[in-house]
Amino acid sequence: MAKKSAAKSSSDDVTKTLIAEVVKRKQEIADADRPNWKTNCLFSFTGSGTTGATNLHVESDVGTLIRIAAFVRAQDDYYDNMTREMQIENAPPFKWMGFSAADWIEDVKTRLSKVQIASKRKKLEDLERRLNTIISPALRAEMEQELIMKELGIDGTGK
Repeated sequence: MAKKSAAKSSSDDVTKTLIAEVVKRKQEIADADRPNWKTNCLFSFTGSGTTGATNLHVESDVGTLIRIAAFVRAQDDYYDNMTREMQIENAPPFKWMGFSAADWIEDVKTRLSKVQIASKRKKLEDLERRLNTIISPALRAEMEQELIMKELGIDGTGK
């Protein structure tokens, strides 16, 4: 009987560790999910107007996001090469739709991060669901007691 209890305890310890890791990762995702946009997030390959524009707030296709960043980087490089070739001093900095290439690229990186966060969040929700199916009744009761003690401001030592 002692072996069975020890095995349950060990399994419960592993489950508690896994649950704590899932909670930690969910918090990391929540912290990273507050973007600071540099542009208006409406990108157009034509550089004018919003007709056919891509809204970075909602674009989820990784290929499209990469093409936008590559396009802006290439336009910035072409601009710099032309100013050198034409020996133009004090040329105005490159802007695409009113924003620098660095700002566009930063916003694409931010959006790509958000797309990946959504994927990570779904994976963590799946892991959490799977962990909930293997929690033993004893561990479930212990976890509930810990939550109640926390809500009551009791530290677990009876103080």
